[in-house]
Amino acid sequence: MTVISLNCQSDSEQKAIRDQVARIVNSPAFQQSRRRQRFLEYIVNETLAGRGEKLKGYNVALAVFDRPSTFDAAVDPIVRIEAARLREKLREYYDTDGQCDPIRIELPKGGYAPRIEFRESQAPATGHEPSEITQRPEQSALSQHTAKLRRWQIIVAVLALLALGGRAAWLTRDHWAPAGKGGPGVALADVPAVAVLPFTNLSGDPKQDYFSDGLTEDILTELSRARDLRVLARNTTFQYKGEPVDVMKLGRDLGARYVLEGSIQRSDDRLRVTAQLIDAKTGTHVWADRYDRAMADVFLVQDEIVNTIVAKIAGSYGAIERNEAKAAARKSPNEVRAYDLVLRARETMQWDWTSETFAKARGLLNEAVALDPANARARRELAWFAILGWVFRLDETPMPPAEIVEQAAKAVELDSADARARMVAASAYFFTKQLELFAREADQALALAPYDAEIIAVLACMISSAGDHERGVALAEKANGLNADAATGWYHSTVYTAAYLRGDYARALEVARQNQDQEMFYSYLEIIPIYGQLGMRQEALDAWRMLQKGYPGASAETFDDWWRLWNMRDEDVAKLMDGVYKSGVLDQQAGQ
Repeated sequence: MTVISLNCQSDSEQKAIRDQVARIVNSPAFQQSRRRQRFLEYIVNETLAGRGEKLKGYNVALAVFDRPSTFDAAVDPIVRIEAARLREKLREYYDTDGQCDPIRIELPKGGYAPRIEFRESQAPATGHEPSEITQRPEQSALSQHTAKLRRWQIIVAVLALLALGGRAAWLTRDHWAPAGKGGPGVALADVPAVAVLPFTNLSGDPKQDYFSDGLTEDILTELSRARDLRVLARNTTFQYKGEPVDVMKLGRDLGARYVLEGSIQRSDDRLRVTAQLIDAKTGTHVWADRYDRAMADVFLVQDEIVNTIVAKIAGSYGAIERNEAKAAARKSPNEVRAYDLVLRARETMQWDWTSETFAKARGLLNEAVALDPANARARRELAWFAILGWVFRLDETPMPPAEIVEQAAKAVELDSADARARMVAASAYFFTKQLELFAREADQALALAPYDAEIIAVLACMISSAGDHERGVALAEKANGLNADAATGWYHSTVYTAAYLRGDYARALEVARQNQDQEMFYSYLEIIPIYGQLGMRQEALDAWRMLQKGYPGASAETFDDWWRLWNMRDEDVAKLMDGVYKSGVLDQQAGQ
């Protein structure tokens, strides 16, 4: 890799880098945190000006975080904490929106000077390595520099077009407008708006404002990922910092249906965070919780609390969806919109998976699509229900797998930034044995919605079933910690199957018995081999008889087909079938 001295950079190179910074700060990972934007802009500008070697925590604190000249990093860790978060958000950006960007910017550990790399794939074939710009001694001769300038003159046109396109794309997303955000197939008027007020610092030390502000900004950022919500921008809600607020009046003034507020109190090595979600239309509390944590690692604790709060109020099984579903159920027929029908369908199937509830929910979704054919949510959920109907035998006339894939792909096409649509597409690919496409869509879904417990749990189950038990169980545990209601069933199946396959049959039975889906046919299929390995033949026989009531023709092939539908490896299927044979249920069948 050839290093270009900072003093040898052309104006065109510097412009390309600044355009790249503009793309980054307008991305979802950065848009709700002005401090994070300022941090990145400052260190890049200082580096381009040749002052990268002078970037110290003290300078950053004064220039970016408005600290006084008496700032002491040993007492106030704001720069270290925000640098860790900036480093993580840059990685997140390049894992998602910035995968194909021509310039990569990183913040190496141990300093504040960024590493800036021009990617080779964007340059003409010259035989040179990618160029990396860091604060290092000059090593290039004038002739080398002249050659590089010629090369980058060609690239600049491409970079300028990319930068312009990137800016235009983000502007059309309307992320900074008080009304929130949107995208193809997303009707902004349909979804509820949320105002996140600055969390109050109760520590008695104004220096701790950075922590309460940082947590608020991170909640804003994570909530902004949810496609079924509109999140008011930071510059709209932070004007209320430190002011008494009439929630119902604020809701009317800002057009917000919900208001999230809270407080933070730090004392020595302890942290307490309280949060409450209020329906701004009625003034009633929809959800509230308190989090007490030891401050062993500020960065990790803040991440955990932010993700837990977001998981509890947004996404599947979240407090907002539940409240909106209740409101939708009370609407008269002439008030019903496609959004309301989707909510009703999800509510119908949320806790009761039967052929009857499935048929009712599918009917509601078909109404939604008829009412609004371009509605991304309705098509997404219709594709998801088609998968559930096929896999879990809820649909008497299941949609052909090829059509399910087509519908799922259409949902992604309508809104490619919808994590749930990505989850649906991943699931369609999984059950049609297109595992490379499954992995691609699953990774996209997990990156877009790291807070959504249902998405994480569903994909965890599939990832583990296909053989990556360690990753699958870790994701399932994360989902269960975020929102156990959303993860139920998927979490249990993932954990008890993995426990069985590693020979921990007692743990497998313990988790299997916690599953709320005890009367689903798959529960009988999956608990019988556990009983078999533990010598619990009577319990296995009871489960077998229950299975036979719903599926009189069940046989050894029923077990084998089920596990192969889930793309299990031959060795894992063999282990599970060993438990089935030991249970004696197939002997019972032979003797009938």
